[in-house]
Amino acid sequence: MLTNHIRAVKSWGEKHAAQSTIDVDSFQMEVKARNRFFTLHPQFRARINGQLANVSKFSNETTGFLGWLPYQPVRWALSTDKLLFKAYMAKHALRTPAWWIPPVQPDQDFIFKGAMGSFGLHIAGPFRAGATAVDELGSSASSKEIRYAEQFVPGVNLKLWVWGRTIFHVHVHPYSMVTGDGTRSIDELIDQLARTQSPQMPRPRGDAEAVVVSLAYQGCTRDEVLPSGKSVWLDFRYGRSYESPPTTESADNALPNLPGTLLEQASLAVEVLARDLEARFSAPVLYSLDGILDDSGNAWWLEVNSNPTLPPSGYPHIFSTLFGTQAETSNFPGR
Repeated sequence: MLTNHIRAVKSWGEKHAAQSTIDVDSFQMEVKARNRFFTLHPQFRARINGQLANVSKFSNETTGFLGWLPYQPVRWALSTDKLLFKAYMAKHALRTPAWWIPPVQPDQDFIFKGAMGSFGLHIAGPFRAGATAVDELGSSASSKEIRYAEQFVPGVNLKLWVWGRTIFHVHVHPYSMVTGDGTRSIDELIDQLARTQSPQMPRPRGDAEAVVVSLAYQGCTRDEVLPSGKSVWLDFRYGRSYESPPTTESADNALPNLPGTLLEQASLAVEVLARDLEARFSAPVLYSLDGILDDSGNAWWLEVNSNPTLPPSGYPHIFSTLFGTQAETSNFPGR
């Protein structure tokens, strides 16, 4: 929400005697403190011709505000091409799911995705090993899109936000699930769960099909009555929750509660990515790192985004770089 961003900037400004103004035409924000002056640029979520996109200008297609940054959107090869990212991580001995390019058939359970897709769209699966020919899935893609099969690693969705080398915000999101009562169908259980959904988080198109495929992977159908106590998950993709999101930063940020082993894995990944980032950009940039936390506590890194939503908890870190102040954070690894 825009108000959360304004609240975070205002809170920092009160602590550091800063002055902030917003131009309602450009939506740029100017911040003055400690004899320094910076312009921060806005980023918005928009739906253009039915497709979601992150843009830098407010328009009639705008659907949400993503935050202010001290630079315009940047291009980073590792964030543009998922296959390049996966190869880079594997080269540096960091865990990433195996992948196959059609017509090679996976020998493990897999999903099918585009190398340059975003927002979790255009992903097919999961499928059991050998159950679906990858060349048939590949033929449905446009000639300009590289599509590949990726090992399906079930677990908990993990998303890190990083400023330069500093991890400052983390989501740890289990898949949405329903549990049977022996009388209602999965469809009825889903309808009940969906009634708790936040109106600010509309479910994207195509989710119904994704639920059908996810249930089929688990050997179920939507009209099936689950035995009492049996649970199934509905969608493995990040951000497909049927529940209202947390309304406070403390509830939304899982970083303070992460186990040390996971923080160590995350810090290693950030250090490796920093080598590439710092060779390309002269100052820190914001990015998010997506992964899966498996049942053994291992993180599998999936992709990186160089122009993500900025959690309001990031402003103290951005301003510490710009104005030479302390970010006032706890001593977590990677900070």
